[in-house]
Amino acid sequence: MQNGARSFYILTFGCKVNQYESEALSEAWTALGGKEAESPAEADLILINSCAVTAMAVSDLRQAVRRLHREAPEAAIVITGCAASRAARGAERPGEVLADLPGVTGLVDARRKDELLSFLAEPEFPVPAQSLANPPEKLAYPSFSIKRFQRSRPVLKVQDGCSHGCAYCIVPLSRGPSRSRSASDILAEARRLLEAGYAEIMISGVNLRQYACHAEGCPDFWALLQYLDQALAPQWAGHARFRLSSVEPGQLDARGLDTLASSRMLCPHLHISLQSGSPSVLQRMGRGHYGPDELMRAVEAMRGFWSVFGLGADILVGFPGETEAEAAETLNFIRDLPLTYAHVFPYSERPGTRAAVMPLSVPVPERKARAAVLRKAVAAKKAAFLHSLIGRRCLVALERDNMGHTEWYAPCRLHGLPSQGDKAGMALLPAVVERVEGETLLAGLAPAVLQDL
Repeated sequence: MQNGARSFYILTFGCKVNQYESEALSEAWTALGGKEAESPAEADLILINSCAVTAMAVSDLRQAVRRLHREAPEAAIVITGCAASRAARGAERPGEVLADLPGVTGLVDARRKDELLSFLAEPEFPVPAQSLANPPEKLAYPSFSIKRFQRSRPVLKVQDGCSHGCAYCIVPLSRGPSRSRSASDILAEARRLLEAGYAEIMISGVNLRQYACHAEGCPDFWALLQYLDQALAPQWAGHARFRLSSVEPGQLDARGLDTLASSRMLCPHLHISLQSGSPSVLQRMGRGHYGPDELMRAVEAMRGFWSVFGLGADILVGFPGETEAEAAETLNFIRDLPLTYAHVFPYSERPGTRAAVMPLSVPVPERKARAAVLRKAVAAKKAAFLHSLIGRRCLVALERDNMGHTEWYAPCRLHGLPSQGDKAGMALLPAVVERVEGETLLAGLAPAVLQDL
């Protein structure tokens, strides 16, 4: 380190991949002698790892910048992530400009985020952020890695970028085309995290469907999952587990289902990037490579090897041209699908995407109204699922205090549990679901388990 120890504070918005990258930067900067501040006011540098998937995400980002500058007026504020990429190429909507916000000294394109790993060692800190505003000429898989995680459930990033180009999505524009991490590096990091004591690891990427590491015998994501399972299950099955961040319906073919059924490390839970239950809307979205019926057949097959499983989905409503009949198709499909939760988003125009200039825009109030109807339907399914778990045994991975998640990704509170302190996330605790409180399970541990804690 030059110019003495520098303190930093990192604020992360958006996806699990951003969480992973922020952790990697924190570890790298600490290794360089930097000190992670407990509050923005104590930091020389504030890094914001941003999201721009929706207009609301950018609005939240702008509010955060103003708040951070008020709390730390002397700190340099650097913005990276998807919003920074959009800003660097002038793709912001009116009211979304970032460079003129108070305290902002630089923007770092999401495709150059790994160049920040040595940022705190630069003698002219924090000026180099200005030189990282544009995308690099060549792209490779970012050189991120972690040894720990500040949250109790580590994220293990295996893939970045996307080469598909859905009509509504800015990710290919901000993160670039798909790049995959080597299978051996993934295995080594998974082993490090397991040996550090973490009981649940979330395997994540921008688009897991596009994972490929042919050089190491993993031509697709299912091959990677089999590779990890074969290497780690003999030692860790029953003591630790994997959870997948998100998969597409098109991945749930016979081979994918066989992989899920045979895995000894995987949670019985999937989060599906569905977006719509209307085939015609999916076609306009550029997602015609799967259909609702395909997902329903896969779900029926999953019942054959998972007696109970969690099923989440991302759903986008009010896409340009979506008719009332198409919205009803999605609603009816959601009612038939055994969802246990879902993330429902009203469509938000993102400049630079094909959808932003599509005709027949659905009025914003109608988008919100359709989203509200879907959320109500999902809430009823979630409540029914939680109540169906009463009396079942489960394995809870604690995250904070006495709160955690079951293998089905149901939020769960354990009662009568001694304070775990630093042990949170370091064990899968067997419990029995006793009742439901709001949207949370209440479970009790077996007396023998309590004695061992």
